[in-house]
Amino acid sequence: MLIMLMIFGAAFCYGAYLENGGIENEPEQIRQNFIEKDADLSVHYIDVGQGDCSLIVYKDETVLIDAGEAEYGGTVANYISALGIEQLDYVVATHPHSDHIGGLAHIIDTFEIGKVIAPKVSDEMTPTAVVYENFITSLKAKGLRLTAAKAGNVYSLADESIENDNTSFEILGPVRNDYDDLNNWSVVLKLTHGGTSFLFTGDAEKSAENDILDSGADLSADVLKAGHHGSSTSTGKKFLTAVAPEIAVIQCGIDNSYGHPHAEVLDLFDEYGVKYYRTDGCGSVVVYSDGSAVRALCEKGEK
Repeated sequence: MLIMLMIFGAAFCYGAYLENGGIENEPEQIRQNFIEKDADLSVHYIDVGQGDCSLIVYKDETVLIDAGEAEYGGTVANYISALGIEQLDYVVATHPHSDHIGGLAHIIDTFEIGKVIAPKVSDEMTPTAVVYENFITSLKAKGLRLTAAKAGNVYSLADESIENDNTSFEILGPVRNDYDDLNNWSVVLKLTHGGTSFLFTGDAEKSAENDILDSGADLSADVLKAGHHGSSTSTGKKFLTAVAPEIAVIQCGIDNSYGHPHAEVLDLFDEYGVKYYRTDGCGSVVVYSDGSAVRALCEKGEK
């Protein structure tokens, strides 16, 4: 799997370099050396149009977070298979909206699945849509049960052969169980690898962000998956100050009807000096980490 990841990374990097002369003017050879020799963890923000899908790959450990609308199930499965991956150790369904869980039924049907984590949504908020029913049907067909996302729970991805390997992800939210907006039930998690970290926020809006801030959780991260596709309902100033990311990834569809990402969020990223990548321009975005530094590359070159 690691060899496949390195090959994929080199091709991805070279394609970006050819189109735009390199990411942040870094020589191609330096980037290739980082990806092929230094980086041992990658996070793939897979382009699923107006939806979310992120894949974490570390050694033989894999975590899939959401899978876009149902029509993208095959796209996500093909992307995963192209990396030589046959099993997903963790699948996280951030919240039961179709642009996040729609493709998960196909993923569950296609791959060996370990643990499936999802928020324990109240009965009143539980959707009756077909995509949710399909998701549950696929789980039952494989004898899988949902593990409730509980703030404070930590899941190790560490390689036992590496001393002091701290690679893991922690559930930071939701911290309440009385939200009246399904977006705020989103599973928010933080991935840590060495001295680098990544924050995934689903569609959590400012009220949920503030609740996590009030919980005292450490939100600092090098890379932020922008909440709610870059909507102004998310990524509040206090929240962004606490995260203080170097990079943000915005997952949104070309010419989407919501106007995502909103200008207020882009202006905020500019104000805070956050380099952002948009899947509507970049295609899929991959961020690599060696435990000390991160580098982001676009499928279609830098945008």
